[in-house]
Amino acid sequence: MTEEINNTEQIRKPKTIKDLVNTPFKKAMFIVQIISYVLIVGSPAVGAALGRWLDLGTAGKGGLILGIFIAGEVLFYASLAFLGKELILILKDKFRSWFNKQKK
Repeated sequence: MTEEINNTEQIRKPKTIKDLVNTPFKKAMFIVQIISYVLIVGSPAVGAALGRWLDLGTAGKGGLILGIFIAGEVLFYASLAFLGKELILILKDKFRSWFNKQKK
């Protein structure tokens, strides 16, 4: 009976980033995920800067921007495959804490 109580207390404990990156592989996947965010959001700026540096035309810059965006998406989904459930639990706990504070 006490084991069940201890298990439910562990389930209700909010998840943190430390729970997510508890192994070296998961730390690497978390870093890959952060890089993917930068590539997705910053693809126009990164692509334009690289295109200017490589003396590409407008179509070349557009292709480079698209390639950087696609690379960011691939990295995002690859890292999400390894971090998925735990990352979703952390986000879920964070959203719950935001809404619970508003109700008080």
